[in-house]
Amino acid sequence: MKTVLVTRPQPGATRTSERLLCSGFLPLVLPLTEIVSLPAKKAAGKFSAVAVTSASALRQASDEALRPLLNLPCFVVGEATAAMARARGFETVTTGDGDGASLAQTVIGESCAGARILYLTGRVRAPDFEHALRTGGVHFRTLMSYDTVSVSYTTDFLLNFFNRGKIDYCLLYSRWSAEEFVRMLGQVEIAHHLDNTSILCLSNRIADVLSGLGRVSVRVANKPNEDALFELMQRA
Repeated sequence: MKTVLVTRPQPGATRTSERLLCSGFLPLVLPLTEIVSLPAKKAAGKFSAVAVTSASALRQASDEALRPLLNLPCFVVGEATAAMARARGFETVTTGDGDGASLAQTVIGESCAGARILYLTGRVRAPDFEHALRTGGVHFRTLMSYDTVSVSYTTDFLLNFFNRGKIDYCLLYSRWSAEEFVRMLGQVEIAHHLDNTSILCLSNRIADVLSGLGRVSVRVANKPNEDALFELMQRA
């Protein structure tokens, strides 16, 4: 059975692990980042719609913050985020094509002149969505409901973890996990355990973080979603 290193934060790591088991892989869970809530309260002002590029933004948002927004159209980046939006109470949910830039084009295309978007997001985030909205002349305000922080492990813990055996694949879902992964490989005692590991990235932006790792095998999914990442792993 092929082994897969799962680096994404919880609760996503558990969901991915379950899916890996069902697909015939053995998951090894080592979250390199953690999602923590921020005290986001009710956003001031009136908005035409809500936009979300991460399910974590909805998961971590308080009822107080979301309650006044539930009657608004909600634009989300993908199916997992759409499911979370509906679970939190949004009824009108429009799903984009998997990344922030594409979602921004959907928002721009469906927004009326003078529309004002509330972007529910995290403190650490990619700039693509906001940049595209600005370029398209859409007014928006951000409401941060969570932060992404690194998870620290002792060298002894990591040595025990990686001494379990060969790791065939490593899944990287974000630039921040990729940056922590590179830091981890900076430890001489750890690096050789991943010499023969294929690193599979959700996007080119994530893969760019690994450019200094030399001869490491890095591949990128053809779409920024987990289905495409699993298809890549099945073909690898």
